[in-house]
Amino acid sequence: MNCKILSRLAVAVLGMTLTACSDFLDKEITGNATDQTYYDTPYKMQSALDAAYDVLQSDAYNDQEWRFGEAMADNVLGVDEGLASQMGQLVCFRFNTSNTWIRQRWEVNYKGIHRVNQVIANINRVEISTTSYYAYQQIRWIYGQAKFLRALYYFNLVKSYGGVPIRPETETVENLVVPRSTADETYAYIERDLREAIVMLPVVYPTAEMGKATRGAAVALLMKVLMYQAKPGTVSDKWEEMVRLGNYFVDGARLTMGEILKYDNSEDWESLRQRLWFKPQYQNDEGDPYETADTRLEDVNNVYSLEYRDYFGDPLHNGDRWAYVYQWYSDGEFCKGSVFEVVFKESGDGTSGDNNEGAGIEHFDVGTTAMYATSNIVNEIFADDIRKDFVIHHQGNTPDGEMWQGGEGRFVSLKWYTPKKDKPQYGGDNGRNRRLIRFADVVLMYAEALNETGKREEALAKLNLCKAQVNTINGSTKLYQPGSYGYIRDQIYSERRMEMAFEWDRYFDLIRQGRAATVLHTFGRSRPNSRGLYFIQGVHELLPIPQNEIDVSNGVVEQNPGY
Repeated sequence: MNCKILSRLAVAVLGMTLTACSDFLDKEITGNATDQTYYDTPYKMQSALDAAYDVLQSDAYNDQEWRFGEAMADNVLGVDEGLASQMGQLVCFRFNTSNTWIRQRWEVNYKGIHRVNQVIANINRVEISTTSYYAYQQIRWIYGQAKFLRALYYFNLVKSYGGVPIRPETETVENLVVPRSTADETYAYIERDLREAIVMLPVVYPTAEMGKATRGAAVALLMKVLMYQAKPGTVSDKWEEMVRLGNYFVDGARLTMGEILKYDNSEDWESLRQRLWFKPQYQNDEGDPYETADTRLEDVNNVYSLEYRDYFGDPLHNGDRWAYVYQWYSDGEFCKGSVFEVVFKESGDGTSGDNNEGAGIEHFDVGTTAMYATSNIVNEIFADDIRKDFVIHHQGNTPDGEMWQGGEGRFVSLKWYTPKKDKPQYGGDNGRNRRLIRFADVVLMYAEALNETGKREEALAKLNLCKAQVNTINGSTKLYQPGSYGYIRDQIYSERRMEMAFEWDRYFDLIRQGRAATVLHTFGRSRPNSRGLYFIQGVHELLPIPQNEIDVSNGVVEQNPGY
């Protein structure tokens, strides 16, 4: 058979194939779920919500969390600080607008937002088979968690880049390019999500559902969102509201639905209730609760504690000196000091990366680490505080007897350690949860807000609640002392640095306190590579918008000043 015949035969066969494919694709597929039918049951909606949580478990998310929150600040050094690498450029503030990690932080948080928006945009498609109060409650809890997660992802973005594009809940070709909102507009959007999440979410879940965002998690995140908008030393209604929230969260003061929502009658109350999936008044049976703007929110203060106790209230590690770090181990998952944590689960089959829901958060192995401190850094953070004992040196021993071989002169936090009994069967497959919000953080935010609103004695009392708990480790009686506004503030900052050390929050703390340039320049002068000296005040408080976002928007998304 010659080439011409072969060619004609091939064309004929190809034509038949294309025609057959076309006929097949033109047929209506009736057995598969579509975007019109997928979200019609609580089970399907929960599945969509799980996908939104899944971003928090990804390596892509956690890799940029520790790089920005911890590695860029002054608590640690990294194993990769050379200017030949994207990471080295990042921590030395010698990066450009196409830095890999800056782009990944943007992309992974928008990935979370996209997934959450699928839940929020489609929540009203859910059909329930009963009008029971609990049927509405199930959907309301899903909705509230979605609001919390969206607020978290946008908070990560606004504190990093300033005002960002607010993506529409339903994406279309016409709205693919969205200009940046201002920082104030972005924060207002976050606040609204959190306020609505607070009234929708429960104080606690059944044991089988631990790990889902609770009312306490939403209140704590709202306090932090308010704190990042307020300025130290400046009168602000943000500080005032933080005090009211702290009074509710820590002291058990009364707070109503209307107060948390800032309800002003601009929306009919019954319409608001139905929008948030509270059972409609016309369907209420005798005995069903009917929530009003004056309905008091259930207390959350009795759920959490500064004491080192597990989920059931028993002392961690028999109450000995190691109880402090066992808050971060499996024994301390959902402990009394944990307000919200990202749940990881070891795959058990060696699967690694984002095909596995276990890890990407461990920075401490018997022989390696991604970040470490030096003796000078450890002494600057802790001085003579007992928490210094939980940062171990090369060839130091862990609570369960392992020896860390990380290199002479290096120190690592035991917060990053995984005990032998919890170690995964395969490398890169760790099931240890990450504590994202802790009660100690809430109390310290409350203390700071009290001091900023002129309530110095109350601020000192809350600060010493934290210090008194630390004193239980070694029986110390040392407490913080009264003084001026500035003196109390500096003590709060000191305690915050010690208690929250190595939890991926130091860099953003320095930024929002307005101290980043001063602290990082001092730090840079002690480093051979001058790390920190290149921080430019008035520019580096915000990261650049990734260059590819500027390009694909054809300039609609504008760059931050100085880049």
